[in-house]
Amino acid sequence: RVNLVAGTTYQFRQNRTTLGDPFLTLRNSVGGFITSNDDGGGNLNSLITYTATSSGTHFLDARGLGSAVGSYIVSASVATTPPPNGFSSVYGYGLINAAAAVAQAISQPTFANVPNLGGNNWGNDMVNAPEAWARGYTGQGVTVAVIDSGVDISHQDLSNNIWRNTREIAGNGIDDDGNGYTDDINGWNFGVGQNNNNVLPGTNSSGQGHGTHVAGTVAAANNGIGMTGVAYNSRIMAIRMGDVNSQGWFTNGGNLAQAIRYAVDNGARVINMSLGWTDSTALSDALAYAASRNVITVSAAGNSSLSSPGTPAYYATQYGLSVGAVDSSRTIASFSNRAGTNSSMQHVMAPGVNVYSTLPGNRYASYSGTSMAAPHVAGVVALMLGANPNLTHAQVRSILTSSAVRLP
Repeated sequence: RVNLVAGTTYQFRQNRTTLGDPFLTLRNSVGGFITSNDDGGGNLNSLITYTATSSGTHFLDARGLGSAVGSYIVSASVATTPPPNGFSSVYGYGLINAAAAVAQAISQPTFANVPNLGGNNWGNDMVNAPEAWARGYTGQGVTVAVIDSGVDISHQDLSNNIWRNTREIAGNGIDDDGNGYTDDINGWNFGVGQNNNNVLPGTNSSGQGHGTHVAGTVAAANNGIGMTGVAYNSRIMAIRMGDVNSQGWFTNGGNLAQAIRYAVDNGARVINMSLGWTDSTALSDALAYAASRNVITVSAAGNSSLSSPGTPAYYATQYGLSVGAVDSSRTIASFSNRAGTNSSMQHVMAPGVNVYSTLPGNRYASYSGTSMAAPHVAGVVALMLGANPNLTHAQVRSILTSSAVRLP
C-alpha cells in the first residue's frame, strides 16, 4: 500500500533476490489496474515510473512469472526531476551512450541498435558500445593512461593492447628519448621509494589488482576470452602510483600531478583516474595542463555516498569528467558520490556494480565502485577519439554530456 499525491511522479522498483522474473503492477484504491512492468531491462528487475492522477491510497502487486516463488525487494520513491538543461544533482547528465556520442563526434545520427552481448559484457551493452563497434570504431590508435595500482601487462586479455614507448630501448639503462624517465617502456611507477619502470602490480595485497581490473574494462581484447573492453583496440599506458593495501589505499602514493603530466607528454589522449587524492595547486595545474593539450581526464566520483564528487573528480567543473556508478537496473549505487548542485560539473554515470574484468595472473572477477564506472567512460572517450582524433577537450565534454541518457 502506498499513498500518492496527484501530480507527483513516482518510481516503483521490484528488485529480485531469489525470485525469477519479477512482475510489478500498480493498482488504484479499489484494486483497478493502472500500469505494470515485467522487466526494467535485461536484468529482470521491474521498474514503474508513474505520475499520479489522483491523491490517496494505491496498491503495488508484486509477483513472479507464473507460479514462481522467491524473495524480492519493493521500493517506492519520488522521481528526481532534472532541471531544463538535463542536469540532476544525483545523476549529473545521465548514463553515457556510446552510440550517440561516437556518432556526434563524426556528425552522424545516433548509430542503430545491435543485439546485446549479455553475460559478463552487460556493461558494454548498457553504454551501447557494441553499436559503435558495429560501425568500425573500437579505439584504434588511442592511448589511455591508467593511473592506478599497476597493470598486469602480460595478462592474456591485455598483453596485445599495452602501450610501448618506441623511442626507448628496453633495458639499456639510458633515457633514450630524454623525457626524464629511464627505460619507461610501458609507463612508470611513481610510488614513493620506487620511482622506476616497474608498472606491474605489487603482490602485498589483493588491492594491487585494482589497476588491472580498470585496464580490462577499458581495453581487454575482443578475443572470446573473459570479457571485452569498451575500446578493445585502444592501448593502455600503465602508470603505477605505488602500493595499495587491502582496503584500497595507497601506502606510498607518489605525485599524481607528475603522473598526469607524464601521461600527457608521452601521448595519452585519455587519462583514467579511479582513485581519490589530496588536493593541491600542483594537481589543479596538471589537470589544466591536460585540458590545454586536449587530453581528457576521467575521474571516479568516489565511494562515500557524498552529495558531490571528491578529488580529483571535483575538478570536472573545469577539466575532464566525473563519473558516478549505477547498477544493472540503472539505479545509482548506494556508495556512489552524487553529482552535486553545480550544473557546470561534467558528471555522468556508468556501470559500477558487479563489473567483471581482468585481474593479475590471467584471472577475472567482479568488482564494484565508481572505480569500475570511470573506465567505461574512458573507453567511450577512446571510441570518440578513435572516430575523430581532432576533437577538443571542450567538444568531448559537451558531446558526452549532451548525448547521455537522462536518469532516472
